[in-house]
Amino acid sequence: MTKKSIRLSDLPPEMLRLLVEKCDFITRRRLRASSSLMYQLVNSTKLYIPIVKMTLWNEKTVVVELTFEPKFGGYHTLLFEKNQKGETRMESDEREPVVIGNADPMDAAIDWFRQMCLQKNVTIGQLHLGNVNKLTEKLFGVLEKSEFPLKIKSIYCTRIKSADLMWKVMDYCDKSLLKEMKVRTWNPNKIFELFGKQDEIVKNFKKIEIECFCNVSDEDVLSLNASIIFLKFENFTDDLVYKLIEKFTNRREDGSAFCIENSSKRKLNLKIIPPGFKIKKTTIKNGCKEFRNQLIDTSHPTVYLSVSEDRVLLQIGYTKKVNLWKKAEYNHDTSDEPDSSSDSVDPDDSYEESFDQDFDEDDEDDDYDDDFY
Repeated sequence: MTKKSIRLSDLPPEMLRLLVEKCDFITRRRLRASSSLMYQLVNSTKLYIPIVKMTLWNEKTVVVELTFEPKFGGYHTLLFEKNQKGETRMESDEREPVVIGNADPMDAAIDWFRQMCLQKNVTIGQLHLGNVNKLTEKLFGVLEKSEFPLKIKSIYCTRIKSADLMWKVMDYCDKSLLKEMKVRTWNPNKIFELFGKQDEIVKNFKKIEIECFCNVSDEDVLSLNASIIFLKFENFTDDLVYKLIEKFTNRREDGSAFCIENSSKRKLNLKIIPPGFKIKKTTIKNGCKEFRNQLIDTSHPTVYLSVSEDRVLLQIGYTKKVNLWKKAEYNHDTSDEPDSSSDSVDPDDSYEESFDQDFDEDDEDDDYDDDFY
């Protein structure tokens, strides 16, 4: 007796949705284009994209990069640019180039982003805005017209000129999801204004890293509720250091940390160290003094504190983030470091660490920092 074959469309919607959830990004795109049923099914099945990077390269080509878990396809890169005939074509690493027509490459890239990322079922772990100042108006227009808020957990800006777009994105994102921000620039002379645009959102972030000079008052810094903070100052005050150490120590949230850097090297007054800290060691090479605050016979995590001429770093328990902050010349004594084996690593952190390496390599090659010009 011949068994009757079952078509994919004959399966119950619940089973189809489970199958789509197991598909990588490319397979989802192909299914989505195969029929109206698959189009609706794919658009209603949740998709998580750990990292989406968008940048303008050579003022002509828009580059969109997506990062997934290896089992879901790893990296995908798309380029939108004009060919010799003046037509816009989309190149990707998994298919032949597609000619879109006479659309501007920027319009084509933004429309692709709208179709594939600005959807109700799609959540982005980290949205990276590189050299996109010329894309600001186009992307802002799409966000403004969208019936769905942009669902992102973290936003990463690598150009001071792109900061305006970053603040506007916050207006049109799902604020219940957005909990992290990071800003970095190669230009050491640029100053980032942390407050003045989206103060309430910034105050409630869980993670804030500003890896360029930041203009912010002591009062604003102390108003932050983030458990991970990295800030650079031209000259921070002893009072801020004392109150920040006291705030984090009293809260004693396992895995929390802060690091503040000061461009004007000076010897900090050790009176800024609140009571309860005992000196652990002094590194002669860089003058770094290390302290710890440990509550005996309790389950509360130990507070580790490092103070040098230009940096104050505090971590409670162990957090992988601090390892990325530490300078090699600190030469910490690992025998007395917090134990990392018991740390519960956030999957997004591993993506971010590799992403930071990619950023360093890519930006040195193609767009340095257009803020110089």
